[in-house]
Amino acid sequence: MTGRLGDSVWGYYLDPAELPSHIVRSEGCGGGGAAGLFRLYDEMEEKDGHLFAVLQTRKNGVLSCARKVVAASSSQRDLEVARFVEHGLQRVRGFDQSLLCILDAVGKGLSVQEILWEVRDGRILARELKSRAPGRFAFGPDGSLRFSPDNWLTLAVRNAAGDASQSGAPIAPGQALPERKFIRFTFGGLYENGHGRGLCARAYWYYWFKKNNLKFWVVFNEKFGAPTIVGKYRPGATDEDRQRLLEVIESLQNDTGVTVPEAITLELLEAKRSGNVSTYRELADWCNDEISKIVLGATLTSGEGRRSGSLALGQVHERVRGEYIESDARALEDVINTQLVRWLVDFNFGTDIEAPRWTIDTTLDEAFERDIGIDRQMLAAGVALPKRYFYEKYKRPAPLAHEPALCFDDQNLFQYHLQFGIVTVNEARARLGMGPVAWGDQPVRPSENPTKEAAVARVEKTPTKSTGDPLEQEQESEKESDNEK
Repeated sequence: MTGRLGDSVWGYYLDPAELPSHIVRSEGCGGGGAAGLFRLYDEMEEKDGHLFAVLQTRKNGVLSCARKVVAASSSQRDLEVARFVEHGLQRVRGFDQSLLCILDAVGKGLSVQEILWEVRDGRILARELKSRAPGRFAFGPDGSLRFSPDNWLTLAVRNAAGDASQSGAPIAPGQALPERKFIRFTFGGLYENGHGRGLCARAYWYYWFKKNNLKFWVVFNEKFGAPTIVGKYRPGATDEDRQRLLEVIESLQNDTGVTVPEAITLELLEAKRSGNVSTYRELADWCNDEISKIVLGATLTSGEGRRSGSLALGQVHERVRGEYIESDARALEDVINTQLVRWLVDFNFGTDIEAPRWTIDTTLDEAFERDIGIDRQMLAAGVALPKRYFYEKYKRPAPLAHEPALCFDDQNLFQYHLQFGIVTVNEARARLGMGPVAWGDQPVRPSENPTKEAAVARVEKTPTKSTGDPLEQEQESEKESDNEK
């Protein structure tokens, strides 16, 4: 719907006609607009423990993955920019909690974070990300973030030193908000609906069924959970006797036994139950299963073991959940890279500098065993792979220059290759992480037929002196070969 402020059309906001119709009919939150809808989503997460748990499971699955900043290229300038961005993100106060607030859009459809910028050591950095209520915002025709027409927002005005002033700058309803000031994440937004369509909207009916089911379940337990006590007294009992009987009945709720006169009789009246008493639990379990499917895509990853399931089926369900986490991670990467990272680079290096990428590694450790088998087959087929690929793929630190490194050293490794002149001694030594020798560039002659011990000795031996004369080195090599024979 198009909103108007005076005679000027200022933008779009979410009116009751664009709200989820089933929620509007049930809760009557249309009068509150988007703000009322987001308050309902907060209430759903607060009151429904299962919905809160599965949403937290999905969000924590993303935040538990390793994160790093990757430079745009290997140039010195891009490496410098990447180090600055990584340092800038580390300086954001409570950055992990801010990421959790950004992922709140998965459940509610929209999340908005206000960036509190500061100037430190001549650089513009983000000091903190403040979570703001998404129902207070609207969107202009161009998709720009604006303030909702039924609220007022006061933004903190900061000076060049990053200090907050006591007075704020009021923003009129519908007025465009400052650029590079708010981070927004829209989940499931379609057809110019910037407020998105979160998972809470899809899980609403199951939340509603469970909420009302619980009310009747409590009444049922109160009525049929304990028998009704019936006290009988003979005709002619005084008011004092009847009052005493009521006191005895009330005391039975806590006491294990009571004494009564012979004129008083106590009986327990058992209520006759109709229907299956497990109906309420079955309905609650069914609603929980449906909510789990909506949020996690499966049930075995969140069930309580009330049903038996095969290991293979559980692994399939866990893989489906992993795909959801992978999708959320890529969406979060896009939000941080296109907004916060891009703005950090724009402010400090210029808009023409390519920004690095903030990445989330969602690879599971269980996948390494499968991948390393594939990599071995590719190497055996002659596909060349850089060492950097293996260090990054399997999350292992690469050794620094001139740093001692442990390498696989099997004495039989180059026996065949040395014997038939496939590799030289220096090539074998390089593979083992050893330095070259002056006499090791010539392949071994096949006629020499070196034994295993001799070949290994040639790889490991380093001469103490060398004149640097190639002819003298060749003569020394031949003498050593004769000695080995």
